[in-house]
Amino acid sequence: MTEITLRNGAKPILHYTWKGGRGQRPHQGLVLAKTDGGAHPYVTWAMASDGGEFWDCYHGHYCGQLAEGFRSFAERRKAAPDA
Repeated sequence: MTEITLRNGAKPILHYTWKGGRGQRPHQGLVLAKTDGGAHPYVTWAMASDGGEFWDCYHGHYCGQLAEGFRSFAERRKAAPDA
């Protein structure tokens, strides 16, 4: 798996990417990441990128436990397009 950089500074744990469609940025994806703490240190975001190296994140599902984050990622991955 290639490494990615999230513009918001969170640390990616697991990610999945695909080619964007018409009207979308060229690279689309989903990421499970570790944030800087707080009550919800794990988050699953949708993400997008113009060049595939630096990613902007949005539509987050914030989780208190890593296991909950993995479940969230798996559920959202089922709904994502095939690469």
